[in-house]
Amino acid sequence: MRSGRLACAALIAAGLASRARAADDLSRALDAAGGADVVAFELPSTPGAPHARVAAIVNAAPAAVRAALEDAAHYGLLVPTIVRSEEIGRRADARLIAWELEVPLSNLEGTFELRSTATGVELTFVSGDLAPGRLDFSVAARPDGRATLELDARLDVRRTSWIVRWALARSDVGEAAAIATAAWVAARAVALRAEHPRDVRAFRPTTPIASTPPASVGARALWAAPFTPLVARGAAALVHVAPTGRLAAVSVAAPAHGDARALTMRLTDPRTWHAFPGWKKIVPMPPTNGGPPTVVVEDGLPFVDLDATWTPVSAAGSTRAWTATSGAARGAWFSWDAAPSGGAAALTMSPRLDATGSIPRRFIEAEPLLEHGLALSLAFVDALGATR
Repeated sequence: MRSGRLACAALIAAGLASRARAADDLSRALDAAGGADVVAFELPSTPGAPHARVAAIVNAAPAAVRAALEDAAHYGLLVPTIVRSEEIGRRADARLIAWELEVPLSNLEGTFELRSTATGVELTFVSGDLAPGRLDFSVAARPDGRATLELDARLDVRRTSWIVRWALARSDVGEAAAIATAAWVAARAVALRAEHPRDVRAFRPTTPIASTPPASVGARALWAAPFTPLVARGAAALVHVAPTGRLAAVSVAAPAHGDARALTMRLTDPRTWHAFPGWKKIVPMPPTNGGPPTVVVEDGLPFVDLDATWTPVSAAGSTRAWTATSGAARGAWFSWDAAPSGGAAALTMSPRLDATGSIPRRFIEAEPLLEHGLALSLAFVDALGATR
């Protein structure tokens, strides 16, 4: 009996040590991210319990971040589409919160238990949509007085709207993409609320969405040593936020077979674009009138318009970038970078999803942070499709 208890204790200790190492990896990666937010995808994903982690630097004191997290009655100031967040009871050390989220085409609702912990706040979803699941927020002070916010997220994203279920069915990593989107939006919303505590409108970017030049951001930071364990466990991403609060770009690095030269040659070949979900027809076109060669893409998806003509452009730090020179999402772009030592590749993109159809536009209008969150999930699905 005693040996059994010792074995159980050893397993618990090993699990806690592994979690601590993972948190350290995420913190170190954030310090090397050059100001971008960091997202870590844990793969393979468990059906019904995908796992993703997010880290961000908050321009506010840790106490302000904790205050935003613990103020459940005003979660609508964190996420404007939360139309109900009401304490309905208590369970031991937890408050029981009934919630409802208003999203285009359908609403989500349920209950979660809210607990304050030594390092932050934990939300455990016990019934309704997204249950079972947990959002574990950790807050730490930085040397300059700002805060580091980390979110460890596991949610059952299958019990959501029909449009999300439709998207999940089209990729075997769809659940991981969806949880990463939800986690990043939640973390960034908390950060904005802490940074703007007196803004009852819950500060969001209001400037028009615009394309950024491909050379303005890149994936170079993903090859720093702290990202190596994150990529090895699944994939790692950077979310580059423009000074306006709008999306600059997202970069997703994933394991890939081959050295840097072989990866670059393979991934810059337009034939690999068939691995991008929904890119049904890829037609390389020869140069005309002394211009560059182009690639015409026709999509095979309802609800969105991905038809476009793509033209190669130069981009700092990458071998080849492509920009959409015609089509609904004109101005969108993407580029590939291979890890200098090989074994991994990163896709960076600014997809202009707001211009691809009424459904993505309505989601982004309802929650402007979904401009970034949906781009993150798309880049992840595309990167994994091309590198595996």
